[in-house]
Order: sequence, then structure tokens, then C-alpha cells
Amino acid sequence: METIDINLLPGRKKRKRISKEDRQIISIAILVTLLLFAMYGGILYVKHQKEVKLEELNTRINALKSVQNVLDIRSSLGSKLLYYENSIKNYTLKQSDWNALIDDVAEVLPKDTRISQIDADKKTMLVTVTGETKNLQTLAWTVYAFKNSDKFSNVTVKNYTVPYGKAVSQGNKNQNTTFTITFKWKGMKR
Repeated sequence: METIDINLLPGRKKRKRISKEDRQIISIAILVTLLLFAMYGGILYVKHQKEVKLEELNTRINALKSVQNVLDIRSSLGSKLLYYENSIKNYTLKQSDWNALIDDVAEVLPKDTRISQIDADKKTMLVTVTGETKNLQTLAWTVYAFKNSDKFSNVTVKNYTVPYGKAVSQGNKNQNTTFTITFKWKGMKR
């Protein structure tokens, strides 16, 4: 009897041999694929680096914006301060020096003339001086002194009273000539 061997296991098939050209094509394809993956990885790396750099630049920009806000506030405060400094200076320059007015009035007054009141009206720019003198002649000298001073203009005697009668003949020394004079003063500012 003859025996028949049946092999139920799949048999080894003979492999086809790959030709040299096919191997080169496969090698080139693998190499190109590896190069594409390397390029894609490089692009992803560069993109990641640019995103990190962009985030860093945005952080710096935000920091500079806050610095710019502080500089804007500082500039605004500086301009306000300059405005107030100039305003104070201008207001100071516009103020009249009332001590100078008193000095100018005292400078022209004759010896026997006394001032009891000085009023200044900035709307009309007039100064009103009220006082008394020894007699009518001293009042005339007082008015003459005001008119001849270059510090006063538009000098006008508004009112005056001269004692008469019994009071003068009895030698009452408390009876003096009173007056009210108005004028414009060169030192008055609006």
C-alpha cells in the first residue's frame, strides 16, 4: 500500500522576488515619505515657536499699553498742572496791589491831610478817597497833588464841606474841611 501524505497546513508559497527597480522605487517612496514627515514635523515646530513668540509679543504689548496708559494719565495731569500754574500766575498778575495804592496816595498827600477811607470799584475802575484837611487851601493843595501825579487820572472832587460860622470864630480845632475825591489809579487791574 501506498501512503498518501496530505498536508493540511498551508504550504509555503514561493515568494516572488522583487526586482531591483521595484526595490529602488520602494526605497525612494519610503525616503520621500520620511522626508515629508520630517518637513511636516519641522513646520509644526516652527508654527509652535511662532505662536510662543506671538504670545510673548502680545504680553509685551499689553504691558506697554499699561505703561502708555500711565504716560497718558501723567501727560494729562501735567497739562492740567501747567494750566493751573499759568492760571494762578495770570490771576496774580491781574490782581491790584492795594498796598501800592496806599503808598501812591500817601506819597502825594500834603502834611495836614488825613485819609479816613479808601474805596475801589473795579467795575468803574474808580478809587474814592474820603478824608479831611485843615482848611480849604490844604484841600486845594491835595487836589493839585493828585492831578499832578502821573499815577492818577480823572481826578474829581465829588464832595467837600467847609466849617463856617461860630465854630470857626470860636477857634474850635475839631472843625476841619472834609472831602471826597475820585480818580483812576494806574495800578488798578481788572
